[in-house]
Amino acid sequence: MKDIADKAAKVSGIRKDLKTVQSVVNTGAAAGAAVSAATGLSVAATSGAGITSGLAAAGGVIGGGMASGPAVLAAGPAYAGAKIINSTIFKDEPGLRKQERDARAVARKATGIGAAAGVAGASAVTVAGGASGAAIMSTLAGIGGVVGGGAIAGTAVVALAPVAAAGAIGYGVYKLFGGGDEKRKRR
Repeated sequence: MKDIADKAAKVSGIRKDLKTVQSVVNTGAAAGAAVSAATGLSVAATSGAGITSGLAAAGGVIGGGMASGPAVLAAGPAYAGAKIINSTIFKDEPGLRKQERDARAVARKATGIGAAAGVAGASAVTVAGGASGAAIMSTLAGIGGVVGGGAIAGTAVVALAPVAAAGAIGYGVYKLFGGGDEKRKRR
């Protein structure tokens, strides 16, 4: 990935954007590793009983159960994703005009709020169909079915969704406060 980013940067000067994408991909890989660690992802762990045990173990970290598992798995990627977005896209640059700097400052706060809301949403969507193990598995399998997988894929989607929420909310607030209008103009 680094070689591709370096070559592309030489051709079109988009190194910063590619590094951001690479960081977000790495965050996604971290989420996948968290899902793997929580479920064990052995052949036995991909069974319904294995997945529910893994989710219950992850939820147990905060004193919850299976329903809390996806939210626990979402917390790390949500935090890392918001941090990456804030330190790249919404980074404070002293030479920018005041409106742009202010829009970025508000966007950084909104990104954190979006990440937290995404984690809360991960918990809520998990129990949307009910709080029983069967209902949670059915919900996760339905979510996973949208991307061509099952409950494991659904868990990964739910764990990564807060990163998208953080970015979308941060960007929306950034634009609302006038960010991006002639953003390269200096004071």
